Amino acid sequence: MIGTCVNNTLKFRYVLMDSGFGSVENFDFIVKKKKHFIAALKDNRLVALSEEDKRQGRFVRIDVLELSDKQAVCGWLKGYAHAVLLV
Repeated sequence: MIGTCVNNTLKFRYVLMDSGFGSVENFDFIVKKKKHFIAALKDNRLVALSEEDKRQGRFVRIDVLELSDKQAVCGWLKGYAHAVLLV
């Protein structure tokens, strides 16, 4: 559907998706189309909170992060090359 919207020159910047579509393949596809994404992530997704942690393979489950309601942190999802903003 995203490819069809891009091919039909529909104007949009963001793709919003629920956790069922939050995969590395989908993220890569959206970024290749020069769009941004907002995605809910499942509790068991693994994230590193620094580039050093990512390089060392130190990932933690999202459900153990203790973020306040309005706090956002930069992180790296396991298997995804780009940094993401976690809220």
